[in-house]
Amino acid sequence: MRISFTAKAAVAAALAAASLTIAAPANAGQQTVLSEVKCTTDKDQLQFTKFMGWSRCFKGVGDLDVQPTFNTEANWVSTGNHSGWFSYEPTPGDVKVQHFGKYQSLTGQFYPLRHIHVDG
Repeated sequence: MRISFTAKAAVAAALAAASLTIAAPANAGQQTVLSEVKCTTDKDQLQFTKFMGWSRCFKGVGDLDVQPTFNTEANWVSTGNHSGWFSYEPTPGDVKVQHFGKYQSLTGQFYPLRHIHVDG
């Protein structure tokens, strides 16, 4: 069976249109996997700060287990343009979850930090 040039062109056009419908969303390139980053003055970082001490900063979306180190304590959290939740374990076996919205400042005793989830 032979397919005419016009039919081939129609099939090619249909395939091209179909590939456009399964393309990545426009903002997909703007979203990165949640990871720890160097703290800067970027107001859009998710920042965990210990009173008069260190800061740990994160950017992106998804889930991240936080490795327990000497600096997994936080007394202040600045959420930047992130929303989601994080968990911490104030006493062994007692895991607490703190939800947060965009552009919030949270104070408390959020330590040791265990896991962070940022909505996409």
